[in-house]
Parts: sequence; C-alpha cells; structure tokens
Amino acid sequence: IDKFNSMEDYLSWYYGLEGPCKLVFSDQKEKKSLSQEEMIEDFNYLFNQIRDNYPFFGVLKRQYGIDFLGNYSTYLNEVKFCKNEQEFERTMEKIISDLRNDHANIADKKYVEETLNYYSHFWKDPSMYYEFLAMNKESVRNRYQIKGVQSSESLRKNSMKKSQFKEKTGENIETKVIEKDLGLIKVKEMLAEYELSDDMKKLDDFLDKNQDLKAIIIDIRGNSGGNSEYWQKYLLPRLIDKKVSVTNHMFFKGGMRSRLLLESEELGFEKIDNVNLEKMDLEHREDLKDFSYYNKDIIEIYPKKEKEFKGNLYLLVDDGVYSAAEGMANFCKNSKTAKLLGQKTGGDGITLGIINDICPNSGLVFTYTNTLGYSSDGTINEEEKTSPDINTESFNESIDVVKKLEKIGR
Repeated sequence: IDKFNSMEDYLSWYYGLEGPCKLVFSDQKEKKSLSQEEMIEDFNYLFNQIRDNYPFFGVLKRQYGIDFLGNYSTYLNEVKFCKNEQEFERTMEKIISDLRNDHANIADKKYVEETLNYYSHFWKDPSMYYEFLAMNKESVRNRYQIKGVQSSESLRKNSMKKSQFKEKTGENIETKVIEKDLGLIKVKEMLAEYELSDDMKKLDDFLDKNQDLKAIIIDIRGNSGGNSEYWQKYLLPRLIDKKVSVTNHMFFKGGMRSRLLLESEELGFEKIDNVNLEKMDLEHREDLKDFSYYNKDIIEIYPKKEKEFKGNLYLLVDDGVYSAAEGMANFCKNSKTAKLLGQKTGGDGITLGIINDICPNSGLVFTYTNTLGYSSDGTINEEEKTSPDINTESFNESIDVVKKLEKIGR
C-alpha cells in the first residue's frame, strides 16, 4: 500500500482488480525500538494528515480556545523529549486528545481487530479497502500483536464507514409494551447491514402484534453510532407512514484521504469554488476558507409498503447519542418525524464516518472525522448538536410526558 504516491495511482490499481487480493502475512518479528527521528516522522505524519483533512479547527477554537495547528512547535517538543515508545504513545494520545472529538483517537488493539474484521466485508469500497490493507501492514500487526485478516464476502459498496465499536452485551434491540397503547423500542447500536437481520425480525414481530399502539418511544440514549443505514433504510421505514426528508450540507477539505472517501461514496460533490456560499444561511462561514468540496446531503426516507403502525413517534436522547445515532436524532427533529425528549446530544452526526490512518514507523493507528456537517437550520452539528423538544431528566419522566401528551392511562 505504501507504493502508491497519489490517490490516482491507488485508484488506477484498485479499479483493475477482479477481486480482493490474497494477502500474504509474514511471521511477526520482534519489535525494534523507535529512534527519535522515527518518532518525529510519525508525529509529523499524523499532524499533517489531520491538518489536511480534519474539519473542526474553528469549532475547537470557539469551544475550547485551542489552536491545534498553532501548537505544532509545542507538540513537536513534547515528542522530542520522549525517552521510549511508551512515552511516545502517551504523548501522541495527549496530542490527538486536544481535538476534543470522540472520533479522534489513538486506537487500541480491540478497535484495530474489530475494524479489520468489519472492513473485510467491504473490499468493493475503495476507501475502506485502502484502510483494510493499511491496517494489515506488518508494522500494525507487530505493534498490536494481531493476526492479519483476509477479505471475506463482498457487501454493498455504499455501506457507510462504521464510526465506533461498542462492547456487545445481550440483544441489540429490545421491544416491549410499557402499558396499553404505548410501546418502547430500545436500540443500543446502529448495526451494519450484514448484522441487523435479527433486529428487524424482532421489530417486525413486535409491530405486527401491536398494530394499534397510539405511540412508540424509540430509546437511543447512550447509542454512540455505527452505521447510518440502520435507521435510514431499516428502522424508520418501518415506523413512518409518509415520505420524510431533510437537506443538510457537508464540506470537505482537499487532503488525499478526504478525496478518496468522496470518490468511494460516489456523492454528487462539487468544488466549493463553484458554490455560492453567500446564498446559504450557514453559521461561521469563515470556517470554510480551507475547504475544497461541498455536498448537498439530501436524506429521503420512504415508508415500507406493508407498514402497520400509524401512531406518533418519540425519541429519547442524551449526551451519549453520537455519530450515526446523532444523525438520526438530528433528522427526526428537523423532519418532525419524532418529538425528542431528554438532554442535548453528543454531536458529529452529519458525517461520512471516520478515517483510519497509520503512523509509518510505529504502526500506531489513529482515527479522526472528516466532514464539516451543517444541519438544515444552518448550524454546525458538532458545535450545536441536537437539543430535545422537551427536556427531561429521567426515563420515567420521559414516559410520563409521553403519556400525558398522548392521553394514555386516563
């Protein structure tokens, strides 16, 4: 993967493939200690990739007073003082944590293993395949003491990048009737298409047996995301009775990794120079001066033909709602698909997911988000997040509010 000098070189090779490569993995070698020069090279690589692709430097300054790019010399000196790899890794974690974004991390072993297994299903997506090959590199396998992974069955090209991984405990979706006329659907994670058949079977059975509910509460509190297709193509179509839509705005920088992602997603993006930003009602347009591409993000959701439920929807949210789950919360509020109850969400939900990248010498995997996403109301979703329609402090309070609004139990 290191032989490609440009996105064009990689894509030329990639589109010539008839199938995924059969990877050959050498035996793990004893790790040699990093020299100071190698640590500095790794830091510079991470810093430059974030500089060229990361979207939220303006938000960071406004919310936390941190000038990440202006801190380059400070960060470099911290790396120069590292005496060993343990200090280097801690320093890199500290540096990337200055971005104050949950998508920006130095990955641990569990994340790398799960990402490799997840991405092994998507060799038909050039960006995901690029990252899959990169995370199979010898330096990564040695760093994290993991085995290489071969590509498996191919899934849909437009499956979105998974944003985070959570510990799976028990069933992902829970359904029940709280009391007569009121149902509850609890979703822990937005699963990928190949994982969600059990969820949808359970949901279909629940809806078939409870067609006359006056209202359903969808509880996504603590849901840190996953795959947006879960709610866009599977969950909400089973719960709505008419087409609903929202138009968001996405902006991207011109770094190689951002451009590769845009090519992979086959979006109708265009150069920002061709867009009249003055006619868009966007907050903090000054943030866009270093951006190169724009996408008008139109999300349209249609009901399933056999849908039975005709009642009202409510969505429970809190500050643990993030990424793909945040995307659902933002969509439901702005499309008026559901009334939101709870607390303000965690943000960063109008996005194409995350980028995974590799430090060239240490094999450290680092992640960061790529999209400056504006909600339909012109606010930056990462900055303003999504506020509930009704603030509630507990699950029971939320239930009581819904019962009162729906006149249930009277």
